[in-house]
Amino acid sequence: MNIIVTTLLDLEHDRNGVVSVANDLNRLLAGAGHRLTVVTPPSGVPTVRRSYSLRMRRLINTLSRTVGSPALFLVGLRLTVWELGQRMAADADRCDVVIAHDPLSAGAALAAVRNRCPVLLFCHFWTEPWDEFASAGLLPAGSAPYGRLKRMMAQLLDHPQVTLLPVSESNRLLLRRITTPGREERIRLVYPGVTVPPSTAPAADAADHLPVIINVGNLEPRKNQRILPLVAAELLKLGCPCRFILTGPEETAEKEYLLAELRACGVESLFTLTGPQSRREVLEGMAKADLYVHTSLMESFGMTLVEAMAAGTPVMALEYEALHEILPETPEAIIPSGATPREIAEALLPLLTDRERRAALQARQGMLFARRFSSQAFLSRVLEVIDTSRRQLG
Repeated sequence: MNIIVTTLLDLEHDRNGVVSVANDLNRLLAGAGHRLTVVTPPSGVPTVRRSYSLRMRRLINTLSRTVGSPALFLVGLRLTVWELGQRMAADADRCDVVIAHDPLSAGAALAAVRNRCPVLLFCHFWTEPWDEFASAGLLPAGSAPYGRLKRMMAQLLDHPQVTLLPVSESNRLLLRRITTPGREERIRLVYPGVTVPPSTAPAADAADHLPVIINVGNLEPRKNQRILPLVAAELLKLGCPCRFILTGPEETAEKEYLLAELRACGVESLFTLTGPQSRREVLEGMAKADLYVHTSLMESFGMTLVEAMAAGTPVMALEYEALHEILPETPEAIIPSGATPREIAEALLPLLTDRERRAALQARQGMLFARRFSSQAFLSRVLEVIDTSRRQLG
């Protein structure tokens, strides 16, 4: 098949779960012999026309940030979407399916391919997609540009040519709530999968070895890493000092807050903040850690949990809705969302002090991973949806 893959993200340089899912799927599809054309804002060699458009978009985005204009931001966003559509149109005649990883690039695909082929939209959002722009401070909720963006996205989600692919059951329920009733046949649950990385030997225990806890994700309030200094302090009181490794892109304000908390809790020497790393480095770091601890309370799925299981590392996580789909057979790995730092430390303590207990938890999570979240299971689900969507479109 000839497949167009599109997203507003930079699949080469951005670091988040959406990028991981997209890149994993691209590799799987290419490995299965399908021809992929990836269309993102940074991709491709600019033509003279596109070079001019890119300069205009940068100017508009700069103005929108400096003068704080939601209207200018929306203009820049729509120009980006228009560019994507123009570039996808060049391959539209020979395209069998489009796979989009955000609603706006899916809209660009619809304009490019018309009714020639289906558009599959991976729905990675953890709340209404238009509200993610408001949460990020890009478009104030209730403003006129916010309303226009909401209408544009809602229309796209209801388009009969678009098959919606939620990445969790909770994500599917969200889609049913924000789309027109009676469109359930266009909503197909697809759990992401991860390729098991090459085996990485864990670090050898030294005489003074401290258990290593790793957390991977953007350093931002939603990811809730700010609770970890408090947990580290409680583990010290329980006689179990641990090393913490935090990996991912860092928001300046959140990093400053976290560093202040580390100093206030007296655990600064126990924490290492690596900043963003490559996928290979992330998986290697997970494989060498004793425990992966997930702190976010709002996720559409939880890609890093699956990555940790793929790397052979046992996982514990604060409770959120989709978590029960990722860890259904190890409920002891789910920590109630309202748990205090002391209660979290007490939940982690048995695993941190007992290697055999960690190995037993990892073995059960590993069996679930192989059955539900393997790369082959992921590819099979996507190809099945593509086949069904093409037959439905006729």
